[in-house]
Amino acid sequence: MKKSWTNILIIISIIVLLISIFLLVYFLNIIKKININISAENIAFEKKVSVQDNMNELKNKIIELANTQKSISSHFVNTETIDTFVEYLENTGTSNGVELSVKSVDIPKNDKSKLSVSINMTGSFSNVMKIMAILENSPYNIIINSSYLNKETSVIVDVNNSLNKGKELPKEIKSHWLANVTFTILTL
Repeated sequence: MKKSWTNILIIISIIVLLISIFLLVYFLNIIKKININISAENIAFEKKVSVQDNMNELKNKIIELANTQKSISSHFVNTETIDTFVEYLENTGTSNGVELSVKSVDIPKNDKSKLSVSINMTGSFSNVMKIMAILENSPYNIIINSSYLNKETSVIVDVNNSLNKGKELPKEIKSHWLANVTFTILTL
């Protein structure tokens, strides 16, 4: 009886071992399938994160491009808003003690990408030269074609003094500089 009981225990042990192996293989397959699903979801999530990162980078590049475009546009004059550029020139003259007037603004027939501007300035030599330097170094892409600089002197006579003494004596000598500048500027 001992032998049969031992055989029964061995058979039960083998059955339990086989069931355990079967369950182990079954659960390993389930774990493997779950792992495959999790890996696939992880890859999909990483792709979505990558796409989101690319979208954020694209948004940043668009903002950077808009800033660059705005910066580049500030070097050109928009033909629809020439008055803004003329105001810029006149304000530059006024703020630097020069009487500046825009004589003409033309779009050359042979080159629509440029604007031809002619200005007249009156003021002290240093202020006129300062405006010339500002024009050359302005944010706009200005190419000076010609400049004409002339000194004009005025003598103011004291009439009361000349009547009394019979001579015309100069009371004051005034001088100022006249400048005529023509330049081209690129347009949008």
